[in-house]
Amino acid sequence: MSYDTEHVRNTGDTSGMITGIPTFTELLENPSLAALYTSIKRSESTTGPELVEAMSVSKKTVYDYLHKLEQAGLVSKVAEDAGTAVYTAEEFELTLTVREAEVSITPELIEVIAHKDEYPAIERVLEDHGIVTFALAHDLVKEHSEGDVTIRQIASLTDLSPGIAYDLVEALYSILDLGDSESAPTTYTPGDFDEDDGDLLEELTDKSTE
Repeated sequence: MSYDTEHVRNTGDTSGMITGIPTFTELLENPSLAALYTSIKRSESTTGPELVEAMSVSKKTVYDYLHKLEQAGLVSKVAEDAGTAVYTAEEFELTLTVREAEVSITPELIEVIAHKDEYPAIERVLEDHGIVTFALAHDLVKEHSEGDVTIRQIASLTDLSPGIAYDLVEALYSILDLGDSESAPTTYTPGDFDEDDGDLLEELTDKSTE
């Protein structure tokens, strides 16, 4: 299968090498660390005490995480407020090459992964299918919110079951605030997709060869 989306690109016949720094990849495994980074990024700047109040982990864990993120270059001290350090989050993009796909880990993906304890579908896709499938599904869900793909097509392109695809769409709609306040993921009968599925696969294949 060939595909190109915002976070996943087809790279042809490549090795299965994954490159990265442990703290970056830990953001994919540790939702509390991901939530801390996301909290700093959303607030633009914040202090340790403010993070301790906002987070559900201990004070020691907050400062351990801050140190880890600072050492990795993911957060920086930008000032001091009455003797208390003020932190800001840095933008980043970590590129992983897995078999024939190149996937970019960005703050946008980390923000979603930070919610995996709240939404079992996120954790299930990550654990059972891996980061490439999750990133591809993430991008396709955004296309679904724009009316470009159906849930059945998302399931087909990612090899997820229709039920898991629906649960993931529902989770990402909530986290990313997709659609209007009254919208929800739309379901369809099988007759609505069969012809469209082929068109979408052809379209994505064409994109990958441009």
